[in-house]
Amino acid sequence: MPSYIYHDRKMIKWMPFNALLEQGDHIVDLLNGRTKKVMPILSIDQQSELNYKLEVAYLFKNEVLIKYFRDGAIYEIKGIISRTDIYNKLIFVGDSFVSALQIINIEVI
Repeated sequence: MPSYIYHDRKMIKWMPFNALLEQGDHIVDLLNGRTKKVMPILSIDQQSELNYKLEVAYLFKNEVLIKYFRDGAIYEIKGIISRTDIYNKLIFVGDSFVSALQIINIEVI
């Protein structure tokens, strides 16, 4: 009986399928697009209420739970507002910051 030693061609055998990688990336983007949400549009009353809650929480150093929208998803950050940047419209909570334009809800805890 002859002995046969298998020599693997490593990645060479997969080279014809290399074109499918771009399709795979496109499919992943499409699947991620399904889970993305659209940023909620706030009315003027809701914006005024958020502004009021932000001012009260900042002045009295209350702990807040801020919900914000980024990249098709809603995130939360919890803490005390340490400072605000009026020119860049940023709100600093602890070591992180949130754009004021991305905030959709503020709850005082």
